[in-house]
Amino acid sequence: MAGDAATRAGARAGHIAGIDGLRALAVLAVVVFHLDAGWLPGGFVGVDVFFVISGFVVAHSVAGVRVQSFGAYCAWFYRRRFLRILPALYVYVLVVALAGVLLLPTAEVTRFVELTGAAAMFGVSNVALLWKAGDYFATATAYNSFTQTWSLGVEEQYYLLFPAVSWWLLRRPEWGRARWWGIGAVGLACALSLGAAWWFTVHWRAFAFFLLPARLWELGIGLLLRWLGARLVLRGGALWSGVALAGVLLSFVVTREDAFPWPGALLPCFATLVMLAVLWRAPGGWLGRVLGVGVLRWVGAISYSLYLWHWGVVVLMRWTIGLDTLALKALAAGLMLALAGASYRWVEVPLRRDRRLMALRAPVFFAGAAGVAVVVAAACVGLLYAKPWIGLAASNEAAVWNPAFVPVDRGCAVARSSADFGSGWRIAYRPACAGAGARRLFVVGDSHAGAYALLLHDVARARAMPVDLYTAGGCRVIDIDDAVLPSGCAGFRDRALAEVRAAARPGDVVFLPGLYTPLYRKLWDVAVPPDAGELPLDPARIAASEARLRALLGRGVTIIVEAPKPVMPTALFRCADWFNRGSGYCRPGWHVPRAEAEARRSQPLAALVAIRRDLPGVRLWDALPVLCGVQFCDGYRDGIPLYYDTHHLSAAGNRLLVPRFLGVLAR
Repeated sequence: MAGDAATRAGARAGHIAGIDGLRALAVLAVVVFHLDAGWLPGGFVGVDVFFVISGFVVAHSVAGVRVQSFGAYCAWFYRRRFLRILPALYVYVLVVALAGVLLLPTAEVTRFVELTGAAAMFGVSNVALLWKAGDYFATATAYNSFTQTWSLGVEEQYYLLFPAVSWWLLRRPEWGRARWWGIGAVGLACALSLGAAWWFTVHWRAFAFFLLPARLWELGIGLLLRWLGARLVLRGGALWSGVALAGVLLSFVVTREDAFPWPGALLPCFATLVMLAVLWRAPGGWLGRVLGVGVLRWVGAISYSLYLWHWGVVVLMRWTIGLDTLALKALAAGLMLALAGASYRWVEVPLRRDRRLMALRAPVFFAGAAGVAVVVAAACVGLLYAKPWIGLAASNEAAVWNPAFVPVDRGCAVARSSADFGSGWRIAYRPACAGAGARRLFVVGDSHAGAYALLLHDVARARAMPVDLYTAGGCRVIDIDDAVLPSGCAGFRDRALAEVRAAARPGDVVFLPGLYTPLYRKLWDVAVPPDAGELPLDPARIAASEARLRALLGRGVTIIVEAPKPVMPTALFRCADWFNRGSGYCRPGWHVPRAEAEARRSQPLAALVAIRRDLPGVRLWDALPVLCGVQFCDGYRDGIPLYYDTHHLSAAGNRLLVPRFLGVLAR
């Protein structure tokens, strides 16, 4: 260490045999869960095992330090933590961000990937994931190459608190009142954190999963074991070993996502705590010998790098060749081990032991670490903006794929503005050539209304017609079945229709798009399940929908209702390239017999026809004759994608429908 450092490590706290093997169990559980959740349904609690181990090991690593000043102690502690965590993280983020920009398609679920990597450079990716994705088990996290860094964010935020607590305890080696005050404060913080885990699991589960207040107890109980356990005399170590190991292994199988982290984290965390106590205070037992097996010790040694790289392999394979067969999972496992071994051998170990880095003066060292973090974060952001030019995915061509693509106006320019609107958005299109008394087009609906953004822009320009679009996912104006509406949907719909009724004048047009055709599968499902049929029609909802339409018709407007569109078995943007078209997800293709498409939409179409019959001011607009040929409904036409995913149209699909929609307006 540098000569100006005021802290010297005393006799190093002895290495505890078996902890590497315990790390191996934790990381292997996480890896198996991510390869196939069906193999180990609760394997994600391996991260909780890591938290308890980390709380203990970090406290154990400072137990032999002779403290001279708090500042020098902090510099010593953070230098070691930085060299342990950051070099491998820097390399991982740079490599995977570049690979993601090259291979991942441009989609709503990928727009935040590089920003998550940038946030990981500053230990706040858990906050970023909570803000953007809202759920660890959601699609946005399952397809984000940096989701696993949330746990590093929790640990790094914990390290902001640890030096003050540990310095207090180190300065009071005797068991006096002052020492008990420090331990009592840690115990109280753990109890409050455990209470937060319970409360937030019930009221805001994503907060409980991602953020330190609900996770502090997991690290804290490891710290308490190290500071309280020095006097522990453990009898019956063999029995405790069996019970604790069984508890950890059982938690990998039985822990449920919907009961996590409370009470799901209790069993793995306290079982891990007992295993640590046995390995530390009753060494030489069978548990230490089992966990000391060579292969487990090696996996434990590379566990940090394996935790980083395994997730990058999983996500990149999900986006490209797939991960749906045993052979592909075996390939993924081999890649994970190879990359983790390389990271450990050539990044982790050399930099952690580099005497030149350890000899740098503290200001120089930490300024250098901060500078590298800024450079890596800037590279992530730069790659994000460079994606349309350097990315290999076809969907990067926004003018063809993106239904919200804004074209260059020729003639009548259209100004576009957007604003939050409850659980959705309000988007206004204002053509410069519109007259003061021009007819207006109001559009209200679910994500299909938003996916007509390009069509509406072209309509506003071609007809010099102001357009107001209200869109929120899952919020159709017309309900015909017993589908469950998303949270906030009713409020969004009522508020949007109230604004339309207040602003509409006789002669204006209201367009109501929506998804009515049953999907083949959810966007991210690999298997195409047998068709379960449409949801049952709900007469009460149909009557309520007709009442909403009558209120609009009372303003003298014309209502255009979109007829059910054909849907595809496969999301086209996921299967548009040579490196992803052969994946298991893409095998069903995008070639649907027209008779099949007609049959899938027959029930909702009949309900909409009945509504039109009851309300003469309602028109039905059907895009199927334009989207489908005589025999087939295809996702592509002449090599151009008509769909973006399984049911939203692409930019090219929007353009295809513009003439037909203009014709409806003219009539």
